Amino acid sequence: MHGFIGRLGVLVLAASLATPVAAQDKADSQYITPGTRPGKGLAPGMKVTDLGNRSRTFRVNFVKGDEIMSGLTEFAEKYRIRNAHFTALGALSRGTFGWANYERRELGQKKIMLNEGGEIVSFMGNIYVDDQGRSVVHGHGSVALADGSVRGGHWWEAHVGIIAVVFVTEEEGAPAPVK
Repeated sequence: MHGFIGRLGVLVLAASLATPVAAQDKADSQYITPGTRPGKGLAPGMKVTDLGNRSRTFRVNFVKGDEIMSGLTEFAEKYRIRNAHFTALGALSRGTFGWANYERRELGQKKIMLNEGGEIVSFMGNIYVDDQGRSVVHGHGSVALADGSVRGGHWWEAHVGIIAVVFVTEEEGAPAPVK
C-alpha cells in the first residue's frame, strides 16, 4: 500500500511540476504554485547567435585602491576583447552605482553612492566593442554592507577595498563591430 501511495505521490508531484504560468491565473494570485514554468511564445524579438565552441578565459586580479570598471576597460583594449561576459567577487571601499529611471530617462541614471566598505555579492556583465571600435564594459551588481543591507545597480565606479577577482570569458565567435 505504501509503495502505491508513494508512486501516486510522485505522479501528482510530476504533474504539478508541469503547471504552466497561465494556470496561475486560476490559483490564488498571492502564490506561485511549485513547479510553475514560464510561458512560451512571449519573446518574439529574441535573436540567437551561435558563438562557437571555443573561448578564452581570464582571471583579472585587482588590489586595494584599483578601480574595477576602468581596469576592465584597459584590459579589454589590451587583450582585444570583442565579445565577453564576466563575474566577480571581492570587496569594495567605495563606488558609484546607477539606477535607470525610465520615466525620466533624459536625466540619465540616478546616482547611488557607496561611501563605506562592502562585500561584492554579485557582479556580472558583458564586454563588447561599440560601433566606433571602443571597448565597452557594462556591469550590474550589488554589495553587502556590514549591517546586512545591500546596495547596487549599474556599476559606474568600483574601488577595491582589499582584493577583487574578475573572471572574463571571451567567446570565439565574436561578431564583427557594427559599422
